[in-house]
Amino acid sequence: MTHIVPGIRPSVLQLRATFGLILLGSVVPQSGWSQTPDSPAPLPPEAKVNPFSGFETHFLSNGLKVWFKQLPDAPEVSVSVGIPYGWDSDPLGKEELAHLTEHILFSDHDGQTEQEIKEAIDGIGGRRNGFTTPDHTWYYVTVSKEHGGFAIEWLSRLLSPHTMDADVVERNRRPVALEINVQRRELFEHVWALLNPSWLLPPDFWRREFGMETRNARRYDRWASLQAITPQDVADFYDRYYVPGAMTLTVIGDLTRSEVLEISERTFGSLPQRPVPQRDVDIEDPARRHATVYWGFGPNVRYSARYKFFNNDAEDDLMLLFVRDLLRRRLNQRLRYGEQKAVYGLGVTTTQRGPGGYLQIQGSIDENEFDFAETVIQEEIGALRRGIVPPDEFEADRTALVEGLRGENLTAEALNFWAYRNFYDPSKHADFPDLLSFFEGVTQQEVASFVTRNFVLEREVATLVRVQPVSQGILAAAAILVVFLTLRLIALVLTRPVTMRDIRYVARFRVPVLLQIGAAVLLGGVGLILLRLIVFVVQSVGLDFLATVHDYTIQMTVFALVLVGAVVLFILYLSRIPTKVLIFPDHLLIKSFAYRSRRLEPADLAEISTRRFPQVWLTMGLFRCVPLTFGLVGPGVYLRPWSGRTYFFRTRNTRELIDLLSGWRVGAQDLKPAIEHASTGLEEGEMKELLRDLYLPDPGGPGG
Repeated sequence: MTHIVPGIRPSVLQLRATFGLILLGSVVPQSGWSQTPDSPAPLPPEAKVNPFSGFETHFLSNGLKVWFKQLPDAPEVSVSVGIPYGWDSDPLGKEELAHLTEHILFSDHDGQTEQEIKEAIDGIGGRRNGFTTPDHTWYYVTVSKEHGGFAIEWLSRLLSPHTMDADVVERNRRPVALEINVQRRELFEHVWALLNPSWLLPPDFWRREFGMETRNARRYDRWASLQAITPQDVADFYDRYYVPGAMTLTVIGDLTRSEVLEISERTFGSLPQRPVPQRDVDIEDPARRHATVYWGFGPNVRYSARYKFFNNDAEDDLMLLFVRDLLRRRLNQRLRYGEQKAVYGLGVTTTQRGPGGYLQIQGSIDENEFDFAETVIQEEIGALRRGIVPPDEFEADRTALVEGLRGENLTAEALNFWAYRNFYDPSKHADFPDLLSFFEGVTQQEVASFVTRNFVLEREVATLVRVQPVSQGILAAAAILVVFLTLRLIALVLTRPVTMRDIRYVARFRVPVLLQIGAAVLLGGVGLILLRLIVFVVQSVGLDFLATVHDYTIQMTVFALVLVGAVVLFILYLSRIPTKVLIFPDHLLIKSFAYRSRRLEPADLAEISTRRFPQVWLTMGLFRCVPLTFGLVGPGVYLRPWSGRTYFFRTRNTRELIDLLSGWRVGAQDLKPAIEHASTGLEEGEMKELLRDLYLPDPGGPGG
């Protein structure tokens, strides 16, 4: 079954043009159309070539669609095949399956090695490649015109059913891994993955702005997913998505229609017909503007504005391309080539992913010219929205766009790449659009209607990175000052001076090296988890909202408060690590690594005893204990308060400390001789520790 289409499907534009011709014929005098041998009509000037016209649409017996355009005298023939499924179709746990399938189709097949398959094109000076994108996969080959028929046959063998041999699948994992730059995860990569599960990460752009469930939103081990793909997975993916009814074969070059259709039917037409899978992608417009402002280091302001589009039809896509090129031209004419040069170049691009997409205006703008540039951008969008561009300017711009489009697409390969970049969705583009004719017929009123509907604040995603008003050195000095003042404030709040003469005994805990390593791993791991949760809360609740506050002072103040909070939490975390015990006549202090100490009076203690390894490490009481020794070489001191944490430790002279504490609760007067006897044995270094501990945590403060 075939049908021939000279251009795009009938549209409002075509109907308007037809009506215009009828109207013109009705108003021109009849004598203007008469011709006599004595006064022959002048020959029409040679028409300019339209590279987008003359495309034909055909369907093979198995439902595969063929786009064909004959380019007389073109030196090359370009052939491509598009499949409207890409890596967003990868199943969970088998990410990179679409990409791996693309690589495997270039590998050993029908008795030929991968090298022989590729040499068949390279050896005749051709070009070939494959591309996997989120929503489609595309293969192409370009050769000189005498090999055009062979190119169709070569590409059909490439896309024909493969056996998916295990050795071939295994051999292609490495090239894919190299291309996407992944390897087996190591220790810190596993730690990073554990700290960044999917539920802790902010939604990506497509989920936040379109509600799309894409592969980007998954957090997975890319190496492990690639290794998990089996030959059967590849075969199933091919059988499900590489179906003739979903494929579009595009052939452009100096070939005849009959030749192309005969070869295509003999090759691609032999592919087995299978049901076309549904491409149900639900998207939702949040109907709200998202604008963020940051301050960064660099000489220029980085500007980005995206205008989202939802479920465009074919004509919307073409109008979007026209507006893209028109905006790019007009903005660069004023901001780059005009008298007031604000940018080196302002990019205006379009991106599509399934039923969603956006137009983006992006560039690096001179800081001193930013206000001018932003005004120009809004003026140009406003002029298009209201349709107030001077008619002669609009005509000149449109002519320039048409001629640029004509000149850039004179080759078969340049035309074919439109099937890859823009016209790959068969649900919208049943026929290859005549883009040049569309550009020629666009009116300013149509542009205004389109921009009014789509370029609205509710669909704008704007990001601005302004230049920091202070230098990096000043900002670093300010951060150091904030940390220093925070530490001093914490010390002031958590500590109180004590009278040195009241200290009777100091003993530092002696922690075995093995236990120190274990504690460092445990405390470090818990600390990282807590830090990640704090970052999640700050990022979700604070920073995402803060970026929408377009005030430098407010943002920097909040960042300073976040830094203060981080320092406070860090100190409080370190304050949970005990390092020594200090004994006073009527109480003792368990001093922590950072500032705070725990005060225990005799009445607070339920037990002071000595224990060994089994009596602590092999009991349920371990979960309420801070074990600072193993108790294998000798007994350790077991200090159990009525409430709170228990301590199990050894010191430099554990026996002496045990003797001291054994009578500690009998009363200050009875204990005094024992304390005085113990304190006379202090060495010089321990006396210095007493001096260092002159300022100790406030017994009535936190942790007291």
